[in-house]
Amino acid sequence: MSYFDKLYGKLFPNKDSDKVPDVHEVLKRSPQTQQQYGHWKDSPERSKLIEEVAKAYYYKKTNINSEIEVHLFNTVYANGFAISYHQNIGSKPFQHLSDYFRDKVLEMGYRLVNADRRILDRESYVETIEKYYLKPPLNAEDFAQKSVQNNQLFGNIAIEHVLIDKQSSYLKVLASIYSDRQFQEAHSYDDFVTALFHQ
Repeated sequence: MSYFDKLYGKLFPNKDSDKVPDVHEVLKRSPQTQQQYGHWKDSPERSKLIEEVAKAYYYKKTNINSEIEVHLFNTVYANGFAISYHQNIGSKPFQHLSDYFRDKVLEMGYRLVNADRRILDRESYVETIEKYYLKPPLNAEDFAQKSVQNNQLFGNIAIEHVLIDKQSSYLKVLASIYSDRQFQEAHSYDDFVTALFHQ
């Protein structure tokens, strides 16, 4: 197995290979962390980081590498990207980035259906996965009427901040679309990324 295959497997693992977590809890930020996030969100530091991440993402799409390493995921039913942690970003801003992306997706009309933290003992290291899972605002009445197709927006959105031995490793954003006839065709993934990086 090549280095890329191993890295790809870590960033976008097969769900069947996941073991039962040693700890599985609701992801809730402390008041102190929420306050730090609020200051960061209103700071020039946040604007600069979003610009750098967006630039790295678009560079990667044209096969140009940048200081911030980005990995792309592209299939028929799911699209996404992962950002490898870089020491120049700092661990707290990297964590804040996952909360910022959550907020940006909420602004797109999504609802947060799950926020959890899983801690897994991987024998040689401890992996922590902080995950936000967001879904489009589906209408129960529309589901009852088979003739009405639901607007899935950009599909379901998963945002994961992964830490290895309590140190940030990468941040992943994944949009998975519905292929069911009950849903309208998903909006463009490129439009999703544009909205995510828009300041």
